[in-house]
Amino acid sequence: MKAISGLFAITMAAAALGWAPAGRAAKAPRVCAECVKATMQKLAGDELRGRACGSPDENAAARYLADALQKLGIRGGLPDGGYLQPVKLLTPTYAAPPALDLTGPAGATLHLVNGQDMVLQGTPPASLDAPLVRVADAGPPFDDIKGKVVIFEGGTSLAVAATLQRLGAAAVILAAPDMIMQHWGELAVRGPGRTDVLGGVPRAPASSAPPLIFVRSETFAALLPLAPGQAHIAAPRGEPIARTTYNVIGVRHGTTVDADHYVVLLSAHYDHLGVRDGVIFHGADDDASGTAAVMELARILGNTPARRRTAIFSLFGCEEEGGLGAQYFLSHRPPAVTGFTANLEFEMIGVDDPKHPGFLMLTGWDRSTLGPMLAAHGAKVVADPYPDQHFFRRSDNYQLALQGVIAQTVSAWPVPPTYHAASDNLAHVDLGFMDQVIGSLVGPVTWLLDSDFVPEWNPGQQP
Repeated sequence: MKAISGLFAITMAAAALGWAPAGRAAKAPRVCAECVKATMQKLAGDELRGRACGSPDENAAARYLADALQKLGIRGGLPDGGYLQPVKLLTPTYAAPPALDLTGPAGATLHLVNGQDMVLQGTPPASLDAPLVRVADAGPPFDDIKGKVVIFEGGTSLAVAATLQRLGAAAVILAAPDMIMQHWGELAVRGPGRTDVLGGVPRAPASSAPPLIFVRSETFAALLPLAPGQAHIAAPRGEPIARTTYNVIGVRHGTTVDADHYVVLLSAHYDHLGVRDGVIFHGADDDASGTAAVMELARILGNTPARRRTAIFSLFGCEEEGGLGAQYFLSHRPPAVTGFTANLEFEMIGVDDPKHPGFLMLTGWDRSTLGPMLAAHGAKVVADPYPDQHFFRRSDNYQLALQGVIAQTVSAWPVPPTYHAASDNLAHVDLGFMDQVIGSLVGPVTWLLDSDFVPEWNPGQQP
């Protein structure tokens, strides 16, 4: 920790902020509960209509956050000193909702439309004609299915569906599991393939796996008598949609000569799902809560002595569509930044998890040395109790981790009943809990900014 000069003056100023220098009875700065509440009310209120990726509502949220950082005295992180980093997006679309037509051996037919009786996931060809067959839950080896549309009648196993895809099925039809039904409307509006981030970090080629077609359980039984038969998939392409999202970036430079090489990135995403069928998906927990945490840390760190390392506060756009803002950020990092010590992404900290009450979890706990060291310095963080959900890969941190940055997500309860539901509103978050867990991280984050500790990937754990 750097030496402190002008001890008396700094001590007096720090006392007003609830801060004490090392060696005294140090007390972390208090969280401003009204500040956290105000950020939550703005982002998750009706005015911003759920902040859908690339929408005017999301753009308005970005401007609000940029103005707030400026008022906090945090400098803009762009080359011109600005806060708003535009990210241009190009999203493929369907010209009409995809449809599936099945014809049975006796001439019986069935017509299914995306978003109604089925949801189609993946990147299907614009038009496909293929034999229709049924596969029971007998396990491999399967009969010859190459080039055929396969009805999997043995349940809702995605693992078996993936096996059928690998064996060359042209498409796989199965009854929709509960997880798909819970997010039916969200999945139904997805286009064919992923959005291009213009100027972003080059990504691995998109998966060429055959499409999956999930069918409502009440409709699925009607499919079975039609096989063996014929299937026709129509998925006509429309014109790509051009949108702009914004990353909101602030910076507090450190005091050492190499401060910008050991940057600590504190981030969250501020977008959500927008409006669906006239209903606002407010996204209070996901992720107005994480955004409020980053803003409060910016307020606290901006009002205490500068730390040794540089802190960057980044609020990413369009996380819900695949971490799009984070992808662009990596190829357009703030000037002078030559390296990152770590990235802590704050995601869904508004609801206490009954599996670890009063604590936060860190995704990818076993992947690096970061989590245990934060816990050793007082952070109330524990290992992710949901490894089967692969949460390490499901937030902006993963985009940075793919580029080698030790990047992990801090979360509370990642699977609350409100997840991606219209009920994720201000009435279903616990502001008192948020204040508590944000406050618990002030000391550990400050330690990380002032220390010489450099986290590392554990052997074989870098993605």
